[in-house]
Amino acid sequence: MYSGGGRQRERCIDLTDPALFADDQFIDVLGHLREESPVHFHEEEDGPGFWTLTRHADVSHVYANADLFSSRSGMRLGGHADAVKAVADKMLIVTDNPEHVRVRRLVGAAFTPPVVRTLESHVNDVVGELMDTTLGGAPCEFVSSVARPLPTHVICAFMALPRGDWDWIGRLTTEGIDSEDEEVRMAANTELFLYFTEVIEERRQKPGPDLISILVGAAAEAEASGEHPFSDVDLVVNLAGILIGANETTRYAVAGGLVALAEHPDQWARLRQDPELVAPAVEEILRWVSPAVHAMRTVTRQTRIGDQVLAPGDRVTVWTHAANRDPAVFPDAHVFDVARRPNRHLSFGSGRHVCVGARLARMEIAAFLEDLRTRVAEIELTAPVEWSPSNFTRGPLKVMARLSPVSSAATAAKDGDREDSHDEDR
Repeated sequence: MYSGGGRQRERCIDLTDPALFADDQFIDVLGHLREESPVHFHEEEDGPGFWTLTRHADVSHVYANADLFSSRSGMRLGGHADAVKAVADKMLIVTDNPEHVRVRRLVGAAFTPPVVRTLESHVNDVVGELMDTTLGGAPCEFVSSVARPLPTHVICAFMALPRGDWDWIGRLTTEGIDSEDEEVRMAANTELFLYFTEVIEERRQKPGPDLISILVGAAAEAEASGEHPFSDVDLVVNLAGILIGANETTRYAVAGGLVALAEHPDQWARLRQDPELVAPAVEEILRWVSPAVHAMRTVTRQTRIGDQVLAPGDRVTVWTHAANRDPAVFPDAHVFDVARRPNRHLSFGSGRHVCVGARLARMEIAAFLEDLRTRVAEIELTAPVEWSPSNFTRGPLKVMARLSPVSSAATAAKDGDREDSHDEDR
C-alpha cells in the first residue's frame, strides 16, 4: 500500500490492489511515480512483475510503436490467460498486424463519419428520454437512470436489437466484465455468444442498415476479395468488444462528468452560459475522468525507455490517468477547465489502437452536456459518490444527485428545438 516517502514509498505501491482505486488516493500515487520514477518496475508477489509508465511522452511512445509493444498477449493486468488466448488475433483490441489491419477494417466499417452522423438524432432522443426521468426535483441515482443505459440503448438500437433485450444485454455485458465471480462472467459471455450467433445468421438472411448487418456485409466483401474469411466467432467477439467499449467509456465519462461539474460550480456556470464550450468540455471530461485507467502491452524486442532497458516478453503498463495529468503537457493539469485548449488527452489511446468508437462516444457525451446545460439549473450531490475499485476502467458506480430544472419556459423552448430538429431529419 502507498505510504512513507521516496524509494520506500515506491516499494509500498501496489497498483494491483483494487482498494487503491476506490477513492482518489491513486491519483497521488500515480503522480508520485510520474515525478520520481516514471519508468518503474512493479514487483508482484505471485508473478513476474511489470513496468509502469506514467509520463504522457512515454505512454504516447508505446501507443505509437505497436510493432515493438504487442497487444495480442493481453491488454490489461489481471486478464485470464485462457480467455486472452481464445480471442487473440480475433478481437480488435488483442490483435497485431497484419491481423489488426484486417479486423480494424471490418469493425471500422460501422463507425465511419457518415454512418455515425446518421445516429445523431437517435442519440439526442435517448439522452432526452433518460434525462426526463431525473428532473422531478427529488434526488435520483444518476448512474442507473442515465449514465449506464445511455450507451447501451444507443448501441443496441444501432444493432437493431429488440427493445425488450436492451437492458438484458447491458446487464450481461457488465457481468461479463465486472463480476468478481468467474462462473458469472463465463455464463454472461456464453449467453452473449449464443445470442449474437443467432442474430448474425438472421442478418445474413435479412440485412439492414444496422451495425451487425454492416459487419456481416463487410466480412462477406472481404472474403469475396480473396481475404481470409471471418468466422462467426470473429464477428461475435468483436460485437462483444464494441459493447464493452460502448458500455464502459461513455458510462463513466457521463457520470464522472456530472460529478466534476457539481464539484466545480464555476465551470458548470461557464458551460451553461456558452454553448461553444460543449466541445472542449467533452474533451476535458474525458481527460479529467480518464475512464481507461491503464492498458498493457508486451515487449517484442529489447528497447529502452528513459534509463531503463526492457527485454522481450516484459509486460508494460501505460497509465492513461497519469498521462492525462502530466504537467509537461497540460498546464494546471490538476485544474478542471471546460475551456481547455489544446487538450491532447489519451483517453481513447492513440496510434494504431486508437478507439474505433471514439466518434460515437464523443457524440453521446456532447448530447448529454447540451441537454444538461439547457434543462438543468443546478447540480447538487446529495450523498458521497461511490467509485468502481478498478485499475482498468474506473468511474462512478453510484451518484445520488438532485438536478434542479430550469424554468418551464426554457424547457419548452428546448423541446421545441428538438422537434424542429426531427422535422429537418424527416
